[in-house]
Amino acid sequence: MKIWSLVTLNGLLGVPGAIAVFIWLLAIPLVWLDTSFNIVGDPLPFWLAISTDTARSLLSTIATAAITTLSMVYSIMLVVFTLAAGNIAPRLLQRFSRDRVNQVTAGILGGTFLYSLSVLRATGPDLRPEMSIAVAFILAAVSVLQVINFVYSVSRSVTIDAEVAKISEQLEHQVNVLLAETGTGQDSLDEDALVTTIRASESGYVTMLDEAALLRLARHHDTSIAVRVAPGDFVLAGQELAVAGFDEDDKDAAATVISSISLQPYRGAVDDIRFSIRILLEIALRALSPGVNDSFTAVTCADRIAAALVKPVSEGLRGDVRCDENGVARLKVPGLSLEDLFNMTLHPLRQAARGNILMLDHLGKVLNSLHAIAGPEAKRLIKAHGKALLETARAGDPIGSDLGFLRQRLDFGI
Repeated sequence: MKIWSLVTLNGLLGVPGAIAVFIWLLAIPLVWLDTSFNIVGDPLPFWLAISTDTARSLLSTIATAAITTLSMVYSIMLVVFTLAAGNIAPRLLQRFSRDRVNQVTAGILGGTFLYSLSVLRATGPDLRPEMSIAVAFILAAVSVLQVINFVYSVSRSVTIDAEVAKISEQLEHQVNVLLAETGTGQDSLDEDALVTTIRASESGYVTMLDEAALLRLARHHDTSIAVRVAPGDFVLAGQELAVAGFDEDDKDAAATVISSISLQPYRGAVDDIRFSIRILLEIALRALSPGVNDSFTAVTCADRIAAALVKPVSEGLRGDVRCDENGVARLKVPGLSLEDLFNMTLHPLRQAARGNILMLDHLGKVLNSLHAIAGPEAKRLIKAHGKALLETARAGDPIGSDLGFLRQRLDFGI
């Protein structure tokens, strides 16, 4: 199954649908139990006593309220999507559609509606399914509590700082995973021996590399594989995906390589570092635009990006070669170097901040903080970005005192 199909099933289709169907199917065993132990006419405890007409009225009310509230929930989500696309960043819509609170709320309401209809159909003069009706009442109470939780979640979703914090936490996790995956043995492998070229069969964005499958394939053939594309790259049909050392006629091995490099029509992979960085940059650049002019949101994004760079700056990013359990270099994947991370994050922010002394000053603070914990290689890169920051400030035609203040801010010997 293609990765975009998995993303769709994990959005507002698969998870709510699965929850709704599960709740709906609960009606089958519960109605069967009520039918098997039919107690119509028998005295019941006061907390279960209910007439047939009252039971049908109650189930009708629950079903009507559930489907009405479900319509309201989707309407609210549509409003949130519109606000996010216009005021924060259009690519956040994928994050909102994968939000578990939204998914669970839609699933519970839809399941409660279908369950109530099913029990209502079975309720009649010859059957009063008390147990099923009690469960319907419980589902109605759970739905009310979940809607309250949904409203609270939505109120936080439209807060830019909260979304920036969530994206930043995800980015820090991705960077930590990258640090754990790098430096796992040898620093290089012999690419001259890799004679088989594997090309893409379709165009699309690289969203995921199944490194475990590629490692198993390379170990099985006692060879190596060098991947030429990275997550976030756009690949054209026929473009080189990887080179390998197995035989050119081995179609099964080539198919395994192609299936291990997932392509989809749009960006949005959960584990793509570049995508998370670009979302933060998109929010920051939109905030720095003259039409929005929200420098403090851009400052927040810069802080969060700096937090994600702490471990790479202090520990460094090492090689891009993966080894098997015996320490033999089997796989090479394009990685993100420390310089790549700095260029990807700081250059756009610096260029967009030209003429904005508040943002330029804060970028100086960020560089100072990173320099204080940096290793030798990182300090060299930070100094280069500090010089570029001064040149950008100078190009904005600031007054002398502002430029002098910014130069003093960069107190690491520029």
